[in-house]
Amino acid sequence: LAREKQSEARPSREMKTAALLALSGAAVASAFSPTGPAFGLQASGRVTPACSLTGLQMAKGYDEKEEIVNNVRDRLESATLIFSTGLEGINMPEINALRNSLPEGTNAMVIKNRLLKRAVRGSPWIEVNDMATQSNLWLVIDDDLQGSIKAFKKWGKETKKGDINGGIMEGVVYDSKGIDALGELPSKDELYAKIAGGIAALPTNLARLTKEAAGQKMARGVKLAIAPDS
Repeated sequence: LAREKQSEARPSREMKTAALLALSGAAVASAFSPTGPAFGLQASGRVTPACSLTGLQMAKGYDEKEEIVNNVRDRLESATLIFSTGLEGINMPEINALRNSLPEGTNAMVIKNRLLKRAVRGSPWIEVNDMATQSNLWLVIDDDLQGSIKAFKKWGKETKKGDINGGIMEGVVYDSKGIDALGELPSKDELYAKIAGGIAALPTNLARLTKEAAGQKMARGVKLAIAPDS
């Protein structure tokens, strides 16, 4: 009889399990439920959804991408030529070395293809869409084609990298050989120097031609003066 009473007083295994589950559930609920205004619980006791960190990051990322697109679009407005090389295998120190070697008015940039395509939309650089098919390093050149391509090829020789994929100038797509040929063109300064030299030489050439013409007229006059009468 004593054993039966002791057995009735002792909680069964099922009762212990149920009690433990109930306590665990209460603890978990209290751990993850809001406890005050800092977690979205208003004074009225109603819980409002807090601002998602992921949402903030997405909004910030969108603004940054728009800024990148606008900056690239503005940069391309003054460009004469752009061309690309594959980015694979090129590290950041090598990119910085290339940037430091380029002449003024030329930039080396890395940009995601989808952002670049947005930047060239509705512009003379729309042909970029067909070239933006892999991770690229782009060179944007204003005027000094010769100096920029020469610096790039020197950098490529030193790093054993930098094969030219192709480029665009005035809406025309060029392959690597075409870019090499463009690199042989004189720079704007060289063209200006040749034009200035030609203009400076005009008075001298004009004077020489005038002198030669006057000499020819005088010789003809002398020849007629001493010619015997027929």
